[in-house]
Amino acid sequence: MSEHKDLWDYAEAANNRAALQDREDRERTRQATIKKLRASGHWLTLLRVARTIPQPFTLNDISVAVWRACPDFFGMKGYPYPDNHKVHYILYGDRGLIAKGMIRRVSQGLFCIPEGLDPEQLLKAEQDAEEALAAAPPAPPQ
Repeated sequence: MSEHKDLWDYAEAANNRAALQDREDRERTRQATIKKLRASGHWLTLLRVARTIPQPFTLNDISVAVWRACPDFFGMKGYPYPDNHKVHYILYGDRGLIAKGMIRRVSQGLFCIPEGLDPEQLLKAEQDAEEALAAAPPAPPQ
């Protein structure tokens, strides 16, 4: 026996589609923001500053330290305070500094720079990799 849809069923489906579209838009915006943050090179500033503060450090410690080093980028828009979210995006996630092993998580809420990590060497290696990709011939179509 088939169930007949009434007006409420159609209204609910439209609400679900609108909510799904809204979630997808927010996720696209979030991903674009993360991509922009990672491509900006501010991760290198964060690593350089992290080496100068007492180890281990908290998210708040590094947020204040990088804000003092680069207040235009690491500050909250419209306020003279650091923005933890920008630091959070750089540290966490699949491609964040913690996942890449550039910052080590000591315990919950505490981080440190691994021994022997040289941010300048990492930057050079990344630039070399980008140049190699740019110089490589394009893959043949399949």
